Amino acid sequence: MVQIKPQDADRFLSRPDPGIRVVLLHGSDTGLISERAAAFAKTVLGQSDDPFALVRLDSAEIASDTGRLADEANTIALFGGTRAIWVKVAGNRPIQSAVEAVLANPPQDAWVILEAGDIKKGVGLRKVCENARGAAAIACYADNDAALDRLIDSELQLAGLRMEPEARQMLRGLLGADRLASRSEVAKLCLYALGQGSIDADAVRAVVGDAGASATDEAVDAAALGDATGLDKAFRRILGSGTAAFVVANAALRHFQLLHRIRAAADEGMPQSTAIERYAGGIFFQRKGKLEQQLRSWSTERLQQALERLDRAILDSRLKASIADEVISQALLAIAMMSRARR
Repeated sequence: MVQIKPQDADRFLSRPDPGIRVVLLHGSDTGLISERAAAFAKTVLGQSDDPFALVRLDSAEIASDTGRLADEANTIALFGGTRAIWVKVAGNRPIQSAVEAVLANPPQDAWVILEAGDIKKGVGLRKVCENARGAAAIACYADNDAALDRLIDSELQLAGLRMEPEARQMLRGLLGADRLASRSEVAKLCLYALGQGSIDADAVRAVVGDAGASATDEAVDAAALGDATGLDKAFRRILGSGTAAFVVANAALRHFQLLHRIRAAADEGMPQSTAIERYAGGIFFQRKGKLEQQLRSWSTERLQQALERLDRAILDSRLKASIADEVISQALLAIAMMSRARR
């Protein structure tokens, strides 16, 4: 049993402990979870040339065959060396028993990386990994100012740029909800300022501003409301601005998780307005009206189906990077059609 403090997470992941063979990454920042999972897989695999050294699975595959995870973890690599089994945990497919089987007989030359969403303390995989020897659970939540400064500095160093204090303060206020989205925005800003030596507040306003977040919210709301035309326009505008499609997919995943929590609470008897205030109290007030409208089109079961479709699209977009935009676009369009059919 290893408890990793947030400030120690990156150090732990950069120096894998041979006694820890199962690592659970969970939390609300899906971008940070994905970034850390990818970095950890790269670290444990090192310079391996074995194309089978990295195995990608999702929870649906493991739930249908509970011995699959242990079999993969204990398979000897074709050319020797280390293997990594990267599992995308999605939906409500229980895989605790499969993870417990791995922990009961830990592999010697493999690591299991569990990439999950937000899991309550004392529940499911988080409970298993926080209480078991040979496992570690790492929470990934929105970056604070110190973490954002480190991210900004790393991108500035790569680009050979400086940033004025006012610009940095402004930029921090526009980032933080999703690590990959934040990194994408800073990289885009650095590309815009390349050759200028320093980035000022005007550059931040011109490149980042609130437009990216506004367009992303617009695309996600259109999908949830069944507005295929509005979704297409917003999605094309986002891609045209240089923002990656996975930013929209991750935002959609978070939004539908939010809808699922609200709908589940309402189904259990909580007034919908109370559920919205409890789970979406910090959301911009204009979007609360849209939330109420969206909830009329979605049942708990259909929201679960939408979440599973998004999970699959995000995984497929990583496996097929050359057509990632099309994969995510089709998934969002399918979700919009689900909403329209319901209405």
